[in-house]
Amino acid sequence: LFYFGGMHYFASMLVGGSTGTYRKVIIQTMLPNVAFVQQDGSGSVPGPSMGLHWYLFVQVFDRFRPYYTVFASGISMMFPIPLMIRLYRYPSVLVAAFQLLASVFRPTTTVHTLTLALHLSLLNPRSIVRMRDHSLISFFALPVPILLFVTFHRMWLVTGNGNPNYIYFQCFAYGMFVTIIAMEFVSGTVKRDKVRRMMEKGSVKKILDEMKEKEETENTDKEGTENGTEEVVGTVVDKVDDQNGNTTEEAGEDDNGDGGEESAEDAGNVSDEVEDGAPEPVVVFL
Repeated sequence: LFYFGGMHYFASMLVGGSTGTYRKVIIQTMLPNVAFVQQDGSGSVPGPSMGLHWYLFVQVFDRFRPYYTVFASGISMMFPIPLMIRLYRYPSVLVAAFQLLASVFRPTTTVHTLTLALHLSLLNPRSIVRMRDHSLISFFALPVPILLFVTFHRMWLVTGNGNPNYIYFQCFAYGMFVTIIAMEFVSGTVKRDKVRRMMEKGSVKKILDEMKEKEETENTDKEGTENGTEEVVGTVVDKVDDQNGNTTEEAGEDDNGDGGEESAEDAGNVSDEVEDGAPEPVVVFL
């Protein structure tokens, strides 16, 4: 409230500081832009902008214009009080959030309105780092509807090859991307405030201590499991070595005892068989 009040005060100073003069200027400039009424008898109304109000008031009948003027202008009035109640500790965040909302709900919003909002948002890096990837994608997607808006604006109002629906969809996409950025910015600030409250209550320290204790318990259990595994493996290896040693001794005894005698007897039998079965020599006389 102080922000908007200050802006109106400086605006009144630019036109001379007189309340009556400033009221006349507001009636001549702001009212046509809010309700899209005729500025004079020529029938001219404000042209298309990056907002959606112009399309709404082009479609509405004149007898419903006061109702939709209050309805469309009152949507943005629902957000300041809840935001101030929740984020009263962050005045710079509130200013940036209000400017982002103005970039969406202002009747004659422009890219300059969004540029100011983004610059104000950069004053709060702790909120920006907590924003998710959706805001980054939306930021890099903004040039697409902006460039297409310029193209379709010329096609509709200059060359006559287009229609207002082309511009409407680009304005809708632009508003959607800005809304995502604004929501992520406010969400990041809420996360930042939540961490601050937890630090004040000591909840963060308690959680860190619990995580550290849990990690130490897991490490202790892991070391006990590893030691138990090593003992089991060592016992199994010892048993295998003992069995291999017994098998080796038995094999050695067989080789040195009965095995050697049996080998000698087998060799003698083979020699006898060779001698008995050898053919007698044949002598041939020529």
